[in-house]
Amino acid sequence: MTKNLNVCIVGKPNVGKSTIFNKILGSNISEVSEISGTTIYPVTSLKEYGDININLIDLGGLKRKSKSHGKTQKLITNETIKQLNMSNLVFFILDGNDFISKNDKQLFRLILNKLKNVIVIVNKTDLIIDNLKKKEEYFKYFFEKNYPNIIVKPIFISALKNVKKEFLLKKIYEIYINSNKLFKNKDTNNVLMQILQKKQPIFSKNRRPTIKFLKHVNTNPMIFKAFGNKLTSLSKEYKNFFVKQVLMNLKIYNQIVVIKYLNNKNPYSQS
Repeated sequence: MTKNLNVCIVGKPNVGKSTIFNKILGSNISEVSEISGTTIYPVTSLKEYGDININLIDLGGLKRKSKSHGKTQKLITNETIKQLNMSNLVFFILDGNDFISKNDKQLFRLILNKLKNVIVIVNKTDLIIDNLKKKEEYFKYFFEKNYPNIIVKPIFISALKNVKKEFLLKKIYEIYINSNKLFKNKDTNNVLMQILQKKQPIFSKNRRPTIKFLKHVNTNPMIFKAFGNKLTSLSKEYKNFFVKQVLMNLKIYNQIVVIKYLNNKNPYSQS
């Protein structure tokens, strides 16, 4: 049975969203312009790939909240949020010739708050004047430092010059396959043992919180439950460390992960 996948293309104005949209489809469907606000209403088109139908959605450029009071921009914002809510995957586009702005940070946080899988594309690499390797390290470090519950692997491209539609379609398909995988208890608890051997939670009120069992309970969004004792005493620092280790050990990339900590000795007493 063919599955439908809603894929939104999101970013601030003029980062190349419509160019990437057209590249994936292999046709100039969405209007491309350097003028901000060219795309107001969502532009959608269907693309078949393997056993999935990709409903690709090109959205208008989102501006910072403080600059989103105009009628047109409010419309763009409302349409974007509406489509985001219905999306399975988000292409988040950044300008490689620029630095990450407050606008970019707000948009990425919006995507994560909605628990969406996301592929980060750093576009316009052909315009980078400085050392490309240094700029790549800058973007990678930003995501690694600021977002513990997701491991982002940015893709660096020039949509105009050096990317093929098959490459981008393959990335969409990989996320689709990986996001529907439910990890077995054996695998998650092997990872738990590795994490605890590497670092234990710190003591709280003369007792150490104890994580005894880790269970993968949901996909899309990806949710794990950790069972144990005194888990309400786990520090934010340790929770950040723990989720990052789960992501790394299970090789979960570009997918937001939520871990719920439950004070319960018996992991089978809750789903």
